[in-house]
Amino acid sequence: MVWDACKGFLKKAGTIILAATILVWTGLNVPIRSEAEFTAHCDASAQCAAIAAAVADPDSSTVLDDDGATVTDPEELQALLDAQRTSYTMDSSLAASLGKAIQPVFEPLGFDWRINVAIMSSLAARETAVATLGQIAAAGDPEDPGAQLAAMTYTEDTLVASAGEPLFNPATIAAILAFFVFAMQCMATAGAIRRETGTWKWSAIAYGYLFVLAWVAGAIAHAVVAALA
Repeated sequence: MVWDACKGFLKKAGTIILAATILVWTGLNVPIRSEAEFTAHCDASAQCAAIAAAVADPDSSTVLDDDGATVTDPEELQALLDAQRTSYTMDSSLAASLGKAIQPVFEPLGFDWRINVAIMSSLAARETAVATLGQIAAAGDPEDPGAQLAAMTYTEDTLVASAGEPLFNPATIAAILAFFVFAMQCMATAGAIRRETGTWKWSAIAYGYLFVLAWVAGAIAHAVVAALA
């Protein structure tokens, strides 16, 4: 019985989860941006422009590290610029556009486009949500994506938060947990319902009503925790 369960998970991991992860990675990296587009973006961003200037002339660097010390090491400065380039590509990607498009739906739960992308990927298999957030965090800090994830903030004002506030605050974390308790996030289950009923109608109904239930639970959890914080 244990081996059957393990075999079932390995089959799922090697098909649905792998395929969903590759699809998310592709969505986070297309369309491919040109160097000219990144340069124009960098010139418009004070932080990126400062890093680019420091890469060109490390001795005149004004870039500060987390401890407030000036960064003058050429390799470290180049790594920071590469992170800016990756972040720009991701922020203007197809996946980001989709995540921002559904932002009004998930805003009451405290989600931003990054969490929205993870939620969309999790509808195939909930495990892919972790992989998605890992990919997004690694774009900002390949050496320590965990720290990058913890340091994420809202990039703009929303219904429940202001720009600059921590993204993964207690209320948002509670909303994510509540959403994942009720949402149907398994294509294999949808396929099983299809086989048993002979139609996709009941799979769609299951996805639909459980999604609504998950949204309501997440919104309530966010409101309650935010009120108690």
